[in-house]
Amino acid sequence: MVQKANIGRGKTKMDKMMRRRELPCVYGARSLYRKQVARGAVLILAAFENQGRSWVFGILSVGKIKRTMPRWTVGLVFTKKKIERSGFIGIEDYAQGRNIRIVQMDLSRSLESQGPVDAIVHKMTDVVGKMRRGDAEAQVQCDRFMTFCEENPHVIVLDRWENVEKVLDRVDVFDHLRPCIDTKDPLFKIPHYHTLESIKYITKLAEELSFPVICKRRSACSSAEAHQMTLVPSRRHLTDMHDYNDSEALVIQQFIQHDGVIVKVYVIDGQIHVSTRPSFMNVTEETGMVSFDSQKLPKQFDPTLRTDSRYHVLSSDTNHMQRRKEEILDHDRLRRISSVVQDQLGLTFFGFDVLLESGTNDYYVVDVNYFPSKWIKMLDDQLLIALHTLGFKNVPLFQSMFIDILQERLTRCPPLPA
Repeated sequence: MVQKANIGRGKTKMDKMMRRRELPCVYGARSLYRKQVARGAVLILAAFENQGRSWVFGILSVGKIKRTMPRWTVGLVFTKKKIERSGFIGIEDYAQGRNIRIVQMDLSRSLESQGPVDAIVHKMTDVVGKMRRGDAEAQVQCDRFMTFCEENPHVIVLDRWENVEKVLDRVDVFDHLRPCIDTKDPLFKIPHYHTLESIKYITKLAEELSFPVICKRRSACSSAEAHQMTLVPSRRHLTDMHDYNDSEALVIQQFIQHDGVIVKVYVIDGQIHVSTRPSFMNVTEETGMVSFDSQKLPKQFDPTLRTDSRYHVLSSDTNHMQRRKEEILDHDRLRRISSVVQDQLGLTFFGFDVLLESGTNDYYVVDVNYFPSKWIKMLDDQLLIALHTLGFKNVPLFQSMFIDILQERLTRCPPLPA
């Protein structure tokens, strides 16, 4: 939709103002790029629909400019690396136009001195991961954050640490998911698993295992080791596992045969965004043991590539398995699963992995992550494709959704007086 406001005629200033008000495309609008509120004619409006929601962007004409003070202040507690890799770059300007002031908070100094703030959004998992590995500076930063939250109960925290902590241990994740499963008619299942205090006890567990299995470190907290895993096709491969220290607690998890396609579900306060990726093909005893880093597996199917034999991963998908899985994927069911998981965990921003079991197409939730950075780029890619034909660039979908959530929380649950 494109409309042009012809406001050049009119003999007096009052005539022009009246004509502007009569135009359907004219209204008081906030500038997304000048930190100001503009009242005047909108020269160009562009609108499109994405996943059932309408998004409207405008280019504002020169009119009466009125500066406004933001109603709320929200602090971001993220590492510099996460800020640079995420959709937060430039969000300050966008949020200002939505009546929110965004500040990046530095954990190396007092948080009180950087306030006051009405809300905090964080990804403290990176800091906690370092702290648990013995980093003294991370310990100080973690204590500073926790103390601030305890001493400032009027500040809204997304998400509260007691909820985030539920997904930092893989066994804890399954323990929290188990009560959500209806044994008679399950919406989803979780794989069987066993825990080990040390890899040296692995052979003693052999009789209780149903192969194939995946061996993971129990800690899911942010670290390179948390993503390093081993696919064990049969009992005879157990003696070949040399990638783990004797002091590391492990989870031996049932491998769900899923035809080489994994479903990634990203949840943003009840809204879901779904994508499929290459994963391990169905495993037999002849497959061989595979040690891999889950973050380095292929992110998309490429018909020009052969199957990645290093990892036994379905890369080329010559049999169109991705399309077949997507055709039977029940998005309403995924929404119901996300709702149940969100209610159980109490998280606003999270992602989870689903496998559709080969043959039965039963839904298995095999992993849950807090605030995964990958989904931010995925959302932005979806929006930029839609905007390309309209001539707009670098207008992130994530930022709009993020600010929507902040406004809703701050309005619905206004901060208590300090």
